[in-house]
Amino acid sequence: MNVIYEDPEKFDFNGMKVVDMHCHTTCSDGLNHVDDMIKRAKKLKIGISITDHNAIDASVKACKNLFAIPGMEITSNSAIDYLFYFYNVNDLKEFYIKRIKGRYLKSIAFNLRRLSWSSEELLDFAREYGCFVSLPHPLTYRPKNSFEYMNRYPYLLKKIDAIEVLNGIMKKESNDKAIEWCKSLKKAYTGASDAHMTRHLGRVLTATHADTVEEFLDNIIKKKNIIVGTCLSKIKRMHVKFRILGRNLTWIQ
Repeated sequence: MNVIYEDPEKFDFNGMKVVDMHCHTTCSDGLNHVDDMIKRAKKLKIGISITDHNAIDASVKACKNLFAIPGMEITSNSAIDYLFYFYNVNDLKEFYIKRIKGRYLKSIAFNLRRLSWSSEELLDFAREYGCFVSLPHPLTYRPKNSFEYMNRYPYLLKKIDAIEVLNGIMKKESNDKAIEWCKSLKKAYTGASDAHMTRHLGRVLTATHADTVEEFLDNIIKKKNIIVGTCLSKIKRMHVKFRILGRNLTWIQ
């Protein structure tokens, strides 16, 4: 596994395609419009995957404007999050209409963004579309701590392609544990900023030699990628999480 704690803007990627594989817009709990995220990505000369919670409009738009992986962050009825990456935008659209739209569970006070589907059902649906599935921020807070959840239901790990081992808004200790867990599972690995605002986009990048979305995702499966990035400071993490909390208190399905 090749995970490098370094500022991506100072790193020599040697011609690799670089993508921030996890970020959000105002279509879910992000703080910036999709147009702002696209503009920022172009300025940084990076690809992106906009993975809004149970929403696809921003991801679809990004795919029309720059190198972008069609994606979505999807939440099970037990509040566990999954990153679904699609090989083409039409599959993303069809999946959303068929499996996501109108399947929301109601929230009280705080929006956990849960769908009516179980984890096993969602992961089985992913196989119908040949999705690449990564488990984001596995050491996050409960009830979204997927490390604990997968230890209770280890059979689900067979349905997951990769672990997100470096998440920009998680503390380094949590990312280090995710790295070690991923190594023990011998899974593929992804990394991303999990940016909810433009200023944090590109802080963590997944890189590999690829010209197409298909090549990019396939190389991750083959573990031919690297992860380069840094974690936010404690103060910045607290600021981001406070802002996200505010969005989730108001963004109720």
